[in-house]
Amino acid sequence: MELSELSSYQEASLFRSGLEEWQEGPQVLTYGAILICRKGKARLNVNYKDRELYEGAVITLFPNDVVELKVDGDCKSPQTENGDFKSPQTANSFQAEILKYNPSLLREASLQLEQTVYSSLRKDRCRQDTPVVTNIINGMFSLLKVYFDQSECTCISQWVLCQLKSFFIGFHEYLQRNPQYRPDEVKSYRVRELFNRFMMLLERDYKISRDVNYYAAQMNISSKYLTNIVSQVTGHTPKTIIDQYVILQLKMHLKRTTQSIKEMAWEFHFADVSFFCRYFKKHTGLTPQQIRS
Repeated sequence: MELSELSSYQEASLFRSGLEEWQEGPQVLTYGAILICRKGKARLNVNYKDRELYEGAVITLFPNDVVELKVDGDCKSPQTENGDFKSPQTANSFQAEILKYNPSLLREASLQLEQTVYSSLRKDRCRQDTPVVTNIINGMFSLLKVYFDQSECTCISQWVLCQLKSFFIGFHEYLQRNPQYRPDEVKSYRVRELFNRFMMLLERDYKISRDVNYYAAQMNISSKYLTNIVSQVTGHTPKTIIDQYVILQLKMHLKRTTQSIKEMAWEFHFADVSFFCRYFKKHTGLTPQQIRS
């Protein structure tokens, strides 16, 4: 099963994977996902923050998340002579089970939930030492598999929607009852809240502006304070994060659309095609045409 995209007629899919595609460099997700590690160990970087994955760990992912996977040493999937990844087969190989779903299902589920539920899910992504959450996901995936295995089933999207809402509500309620399982981070609540807000603004406005001052103004804070916040969480400047995110989106557009370079430069608010091409080459070492060829 390909990780890249759901086809236009697919609302969801459930499968196992070594996530080799995520090992090739940062990827921008076009879908939502719930992932449980089934075998091996890895570090999953989500929005420039590392999460440890090992057997039983659960993580929730959302459309426009930036992800990159680094598999620990001998857990990495072997490669063929031409550099392609083989399917994981050894006892130590990394493998995860993933429920991947269309953003439309996430929008429908989140609209029917309190904003506090959705917000807490975006903040508390990964459960590592909580058997209750692992058991919930195991039960949820087992139930959904029954329906995914029936090729004639016409109500998969409704089943997935019901399970998403149940999981989101259950996860939120679990965190309220068990504050000891909330992320034990050195960063203050204020720092995490502002960083999450910055990333959500970037996901929304990356085509409009690549200027740190723009995002700071949207958040009613100084650009210096925003730089301090982003550096605390990621070790990078906000400008670095903005440029990395824009380049990932541009690469995705170049590979998946037939837009002309001129149209793309206009859509991403570049002054002209020449500036667009210089910006792209500065950050990738390649021209847009080379990416597309």
